[in-house]
This record gives sequence, structure tokens and C-alpha cells, in this order.
Amino acid sequence: MFADKAQVTRDMEWIVSTQTIVQLPDIYQFDQQFWQGVPKENWPGYDGGQRIGFYYQWLIKQCINSHPSYQLVAEEIQVNKDGRTLGAVDFIVENPQGELEHWEVAVKFYLAFHSDWHGPNAKDTLAKKYQKMTKQQLLLSDTKEYLTQFPQYPISHRKLLMQGRLYTNPFLPQHQVATPSVTQNAVCGYWCWPHQIPKDKDFHQLHRHQWMQVPSLSELTPFVLETPLTRAQHVIDEEGIHWFIVPESWPAPH
Repeated sequence: MFADKAQVTRDMEWIVSTQTIVQLPDIYQFDQQFWQGVPKENWPGYDGGQRIGFYYQWLIKQCINSHPSYQLVAEEIQVNKDGRTLGAVDFIVENPQGELEHWEVAVKFYLAFHSDWHGPNAKDTLAKKYQKMTKQQLLLSDTKEYLTQFPQYPISHRKLLMQGRLYTNPFLPQHQVATPSVTQNAVCGYWCWPHQIPKDKDFHQLHRHQWMQVPSLSELTPFVLETPLTRAQHVIDEEGIHWFIVPESWPAPH
């Protein structure tokens, strides 16, 4: 099982109380009343796809399905053109007014370096992701192909949810990442290369299903640095601060 019932419960609480990592135009923001209406339930465990994106989308689906005023109409609708897939709509949701909303959701973790927020896989950047979500994914339901293939789902509103965490390197001069504008309280973690790891801290390993909300430290394994480090490691220190430790070659590809 990727995440047991206790972990799902922790992550649900995190989702309901965590802002998006980017500052969004009003038209794309989730109605806060949606989060207030998500009940506290005896959530099931998750044994689906072993990627955090799959897990996160499943969590949002649970929020919708349990909500008294919103209804899940469709999910993962593939829009095609000339035999190829243009993209997929994450969720179509009926709001309390009876209108249909197109939701795109993602959980992401980005590290500040030079003028960008980079993912642990440095090719992925927040700027690229935000551009794709707002200029392609959200507009998919306004394309001629969507309107032709799914006339039964006319969209009144489009909403973007991009939660996660942003990390800075405390041993480098702070770089100002100009775009997109981020939510300041999302900047709540650190990253470093192996040669910068603080010697006076104890770290614990985080598995992928623990990246959002961490269980107690007693449930975690002490972190042991591989030499050489070949991929980014997500850890937490004894003060509860999240860190990414990245290979010495990062952000260059391996």
C-alpha cells in the first residue's frame, strides 16, 4: 500500500489547510467554502499508482466525493485531435449553483536556484509548469475539439490547484525568482548539495508518500548519505524542517 489510512488522514488535513504555491488570478482560485465543507472522515488507504501525482489526484477526488455540495461529474477526460491526444481534463465538477467547473490539480516541490524554481528533476521548473497549466491545460475545455467531443459538459469556470512546498538554499545568496509570483508561506523548506549538509543536524528519510505531511519522527528512518549521491533525497530535520539534498551535479542532468 502506498499510503495507509493514517497517512491519508494526515495528507487530507494538509490539503485542506494549505494554500496554492502560486498567486493566482481570482478567476482560477478555488472557492474557500469548498475546503470548509470537506468532512473529516474515516478515509481509506491508497494502493493505486506509486507516483505522488497519482496519489494527490486521488486525494482531491476523495475531497470531491465526500463533499455535500459538490459533485464529481467526470475525470481524466481525454481530448483528441486527428488521432492524437491533445491532453486530459483532470476533473469536471458541479458546484452548488449547478454550474460545471474544470479543475486542474498538481502537487509540486521546487528549489530556488538562479532565476528559477527547479524541480528535483531540474528540467522541470515552476515557470514552465505554471505556463502549461494556465495556457494549455485549463484552456483545453475551451478548444473546438473539447466542445465538439463533450458538448454535454459546458464549462462555466476553470480552477487551478497547485499545492506543494518551495525550498531555498540557506548557504547561497538569496535569488529573486521573478515569475510566477509565489505564495510566501509556501517557501518553508531548504535544499543543499552534499558538501553543504549541516553537521549539527540529524536528518530522517522521507518516502514519496510522506512528502506532503510527515508522520512523527519515531516512524521515520535516519537518513544515511549515499556516496556519491545519484538522485535527490527528501529529508526532514529534528526541528521538522524539510530539506532536499541534491547530487553535487545538480541542476545539470546526470
